[in-house]
Amino acid sequence: MSGRRRAWGWVAALRAGATMPWLDWPADSTGEGEALGAELPGAQQLALLRRLNLYAAAAGRTVRTATADRVLGADVSGRGRSELALVGVDESGQFGPRPVDPDTLTDDELLRVAAALVADDVAATAAVPAPEPTLLDRVRTVRRPWVRSFVVVGMPWRADAVRADLAAQGHRPGGRRPTAYLLADDLETVLVQAWTARCFDQGGAGWRGFVRANAGAGHLPPRADLARMARSAAYKYGAERVRVVLDDQLLADELGVARLGGPPRLGAHAVDLARRVGEPLGLLVPSDLRPRLLRATLGERLDGLGGPPPSLPPRWDGWLRTQAERTRHDLAAARYPVLGELDRLLPRPLRHDPSVSVAPVDAEVLDLALGLLLDPVTVAGSVKEEA
Repeated sequence: MSGRRRAWGWVAALRAGATMPWLDWPADSTGEGEALGAELPGAQQLALLRRLNLYAAAAGRTVRTATADRVLGADVSGRGRSELALVGVDESGQFGPRPVDPDTLTDDELLRVAAALVADDVAATAAVPAPEPTLLDRVRTVRRPWVRSFVVVGMPWRADAVRADLAAQGHRPGGRRPTAYLLADDLETVLVQAWTARCFDQGGAGWRGFVRANAGAGHLPPRADLARMARSAAYKYGAERVRVVLDDQLLADELGVARLGGPPRLGAHAVDLARRVGEPLGLLVPSDLRPRLLRATLGERLDGLGGPPPSLPPRWDGWLRTQAERTRHDLAAARYPVLGELDRLLPRPLRHDPSVSVAPVDAEVLDLALGLLLDPVTVAGSVKEEA
């Protein structure tokens, strides 16, 4: 029988929800099918569709034909091998990479296809017009003369969310001669949030590569260098108006609000998915729009998902403590007022099993991506597809 006709038979079955591996597909005439296009889909796309069918079946659902066709026609994003051919189909005299069995492809290979598809969905939300501001929204944008002048700086991932929440409560940052509140935390949390902000803003290295690059060089990344941020705020606003915040409730009390908001709580796998989606998304939308779109879609949809936050590999514990003690010393020496205790900057005792560190796992990241393919992101949130 024709290997190509057998392959098209498998493609048709996958489009209908089949989960049988390629090497188990019938090799007689019962496994044949008519061509559905000029070229067979690549092995990565076929493997991803089979995994998506398995994911949907486990949830008691099926994949819509339109979604299956999107997967089969998707591009491969990121670094790595280009589209791969299916083993057992017209291999004689073939140039380029060797054909492969889709079941042998790694989760990282499948994520390159899935990330491009999720990026398309995220980019599509840019065309949805923002809702008209309500009267209450417009009132909140006006600074009230009795609200103290302040700005919020420090940990970027958290500071952005706190500023937005305060504005929603009618406490818009700004004003004349403002007090600069520098948000801080234990240094491992600061590092995690620095990596999170980077993943949403510009992508870059994975968690372990991010830590290795900075710890290996013996310095903190700019988004985690609290002493540097404090000096920058002191230069801009005056050292006497800089406050280091290590207790959220004390800041809330000082600003006259019940509580401070915060960013979505994203586990290591969720942040890594945003990092991967950001790369192809950067080719679809202007660079200044990418962070906002990722936060409004993946940030909201993945809130509370993705496992625990990442943690430093044990080999870097000494570097972390040294940097934390240096940061505490620099902030204390500058005599900035502190809301809370500077000792909170130090690594927390028993923060994790000393023999294990938490880092993104490709299989877990892929599961999150499959969920987003089954229920694509929208401005309003999750929209379940018909089973």
